[in-house]
Amino acid sequence: MQGSTALIKRSDIMKVLSRNRDATGILSIVIVAFLMSGITTGSVRAQDTCEADDNTIRMNYSLYAEYWRNKSFDSSLPYLRWILKCAPGFPSGSDRNYRRAVDVYEGIGLASEDLDIRRTYLDSALYIHDVAVPNLKDAGFEADPFNWMFNKGRFMQSHPVDLEDIQHEVGGVYQKAFEIDAARLEPYYINFIISDLVIRDQKTNAIEFMEVAENAYGDSGEYGVMIKEWRGRLFTSPEERIEFIEGQLADDPDNVELVSDLFNLYVDEEMRDMVYDLAPRLMELDPTAKTFRLVAKMRLDDGDTDGAIELYNQSLEMDDGQDSAMEVYYNIGVAHQQEGRLSRARTSYRQALRVDSGYGEALMSIGDLYVAAVQGCGSFEREDRAVYWLAADYFERARRLDDRVSAQIRSRLSTLSQLYPTAEDKFFKNWTTGGDFRIDYGCYTWIGESTRVR
Repeated sequence: MQGSTALIKRSDIMKVLSRNRDATGILSIVIVAFLMSGITTGSVRAQDTCEADDNTIRMNYSLYAEYWRNKSFDSSLPYLRWILKCAPGFPSGSDRNYRRAVDVYEGIGLASEDLDIRRTYLDSALYIHDVAVPNLKDAGFEADPFNWMFNKGRFMQSHPVDLEDIQHEVGGVYQKAFEIDAARLEPYYINFIISDLVIRDQKTNAIEFMEVAENAYGDSGEYGVMIKEWRGRLFTSPEERIEFIEGQLADDPDNVELVSDLFNLYVDEEMRDMVYDLAPRLMELDPTAKTFRLVAKMRLDDGDTDGAIELYNQSLEMDDGQDSAMEVYYNIGVAHQQEGRLSRARTSYRQALRVDSGYGEALMSIGDLYVAAVQGCGSFEREDRAVYWLAADYFERARRLDDRVSAQIRSRLSTLSQLYPTAEDKFFKNWTTGGDFRIDYGCYTWIGESTRVR
């Protein structure tokens, strides 16, 4: 067996002996391996140092590579070990020689019927995964840390029987690969990491990892669907998730992600008192336009119109405030309208229309303002009912530009058509059908717009 036991260094011995197995039997094997590590062919013994010319390097490389190609791993090993020591990047500056070392140690191990020897060689292959990147870096060459970490996990996973006692480490190895380059880890391995943590009763770590993964991949696509499914399995009810996050937040009170998650859960579960208690904390920790809009909408829904307007206006002044300006202006208009401030409401709706002139909700709301103005004036004389013509103009424009509001518009127009001035009213006022008519009198002075006689 030429050089077949020349596989490990003193550090490897300690690694093997540290396994929770019968050290007595292994000890004799390792000692023999160490003592026989120098019993190789004469050519290799003459080259124990690295003071060699190009021809020596090429000779050792050619010998190991030829044996490796023929799967004569025992014969390949002594020459390969010399190459790893003296010319690790030869000939192309890659990690090829270290990758082949994994093949060699694995091949020799799997060929042995002795379970201890088999395990020792597989451990040596694992050791190569650990040292390839730093050793090549020290020698002036580059190697892909992600590939070596990922392949280490694959190697461990592919030997479930021989490496049974370290299978619980596989998920952690894949997690290290994720930390190196999350984009390159396929969904299967993300699922494996989460599953491994759950199986080992590390629910908190599983949830923390899912949050990190969700930040890396987003909440849509294959990754997002998988993470949501896991979250659903881990928490059978919103109350359970709330209780869990509240416990985490007690330990980490300034964690903005936890505060945000808990806030959204409170909103979803309509726990209004809890929402209001947490809102100032969220706005302090995460002073973004999105956060302010969220709290403002909640206040608007609960009738705190002035509080909502204040928060909406603050959101517009933030860095990302203009991202949803149309929605913000519209909601400010809703708040003013709820308080009967019709002119100010129209100003806000018009600001929303400046962002998108085809925004049907804003056009319809201005029409609603004019209908409300007639109801507020209360006389319902001919001049009052003429305002409905202008409201109808806005409704028709909204229906023409935005299909989303067409059903609501049909109902409004059907009602209004019965309230227009009659033919007798038009005759009495000398109004000609199709003629211009300006709304700027009495309590409608603030409107100051023209319509046509219908």
